[in-house]
Amino acid sequence: MTHPQPGPEVIIIGGGLAGLSTALRLCEAGRSVMVLEAEPEVGGRARTLQVGGEPVDRGFQSLFTAYPATARMLSDIGIGKRDLVAFDRGAVVHDGQRWSRMGTSPRGTLGFEWFGAGDVARLARLGAEVAGAPVQALLTGDERDEEMGEYLVRMGFSAGAIEGFFRPLFGVITADRQLRSDAGYFRFLMKMLLRGRAVIPVGGHGMISAWAAARVEQLGGEVRCGARVDEIVTDAHDRGRAVGVSVHGGEVIRGRSVVVATEAPAARALLADIDRQSSRALDLQPCGVTTLVYSLGASFHTGRTIVLNAAPVLNAAPVLNAAPAAGGGGDEPGAARIDLVCQESNLLRPGMGDGARLLATSVHGDGPAPDVDALAAEMERVAGEWNPGYPWARLARLDDVIVHPWAQFAVPPGVRADLPDAATGLENVFLAGDVTMHPSVEGAVASGERAAKVVGGYLARQPSPGG
Repeated sequence: MTHPQPGPEVIIIGGGLAGLSTALRLCEAGRSVMVLEAEPEVGGRARTLQVGGEPVDRGFQSLFTAYPATARMLSDIGIGKRDLVAFDRGAVVHDGQRWSRMGTSPRGTLGFEWFGAGDVARLARLGAEVAGAPVQALLTGDERDEEMGEYLVRMGFSAGAIEGFFRPLFGVITADRQLRSDAGYFRFLMKMLLRGRAVIPVGGHGMISAWAAARVEQLGGEVRCGARVDEIVTDAHDRGRAVGVSVHGGEVIRGRSVVVATEAPAARALLADIDRQSSRALDLQPCGVTTLVYSLGASFHTGRTIVLNAAPVLNAAPVLNAAPAAGGGGDEPGAARIDLVCQESNLLRPGMGDGARLLATSVHGDGPAPDVDALAAEMERVAGEWNPGYPWARLARLDDVIVHPWAQFAVPPGVRADLPDAATGLENVFLAGDVTMHPSVEGAVASGERAAKVVGGYLARQPSPGG
């Protein structure tokens, strides 16, 4: 093992959106920062692969322009409107037999067949209420103690509105088709949908992390990929203070403070021996996903409309130039549930290659990943139902399979109230990540902003090295 050498003021473990958000704000404040990312490139769960020279996200991600911290980050790293492809407003719903369209105009909303008497007025009242409320008030209000489904019933929404709109849309955004996520989080998401647009970066979601890492380095920070941290090293005489980290391979990097910005399982492992309370607070229920990446000989679906699947036990998702979301399986105890979210990716950059890349993502909660052959067979079946004239067997080629057991975490009532904040039991070890706020891109980015403020305050109170 090498001897520790003088290092940066802040060591950030994890080069995902949370870690890079933390690094960006600290570098802007003039702090010396080193980001250590275990993978060969930054991005974490929002990383983008290249298939046939085209960007392919590792799984479905929701990005809304109204996310306040995310909008600030995008602006500060140079990603503007020209780099974001927006979904059309409104939605199209398929119930397994027929199509119906929901427009955003008063007439389009009133004509939506899934809404019963009074649903339009209830939706308008809900929209006005969340639009006028501060984000923090929505996230911390009493509604976080109630399940989303129960809240919608209490608000008087009809079964048609719940089954034809709320469940298909928010069931995918929250990775919980049973609508058990807390209603405070739902109200926050409603505000984001009403105040902005759903978008996809033209280079995939990994574009955000790549540009953020470049900006961190422009500001003097260091980003090291392929550097897996095995341990947070504490002071031999003061176990309540970290002196650096040990990287896989034996290197020890000294730093004045450490930020853990990894997924919950990795953060728990790093904190288990030095801060059991924070580690236990990260014992969360995961929502895993498996994504099949197809190359297509011709586009499967056109348009930028959000497509909701209201068929029984099927899933739903926004899609851009993509197959409407689809799925199958059953809700019986022990049944293997397969929910597919389909998105064509390389059409975000027209003219960059032949054919298309389609992502078919199965959300499988905290259970085992579905069998790949079963998923592929289900995708072919779904393709025949949604686009009967498309020769799937001839034009679709499975190129890759991405299994991610921790796509996000479940937030039933009470969970968010017990999440750890930026501080830990060690005076100079801090936390960032959506697991300290809520399971979204905004949760990750906003947590980085918060962690940077807390770390900056800590460093400002410390004597300068050698002083």
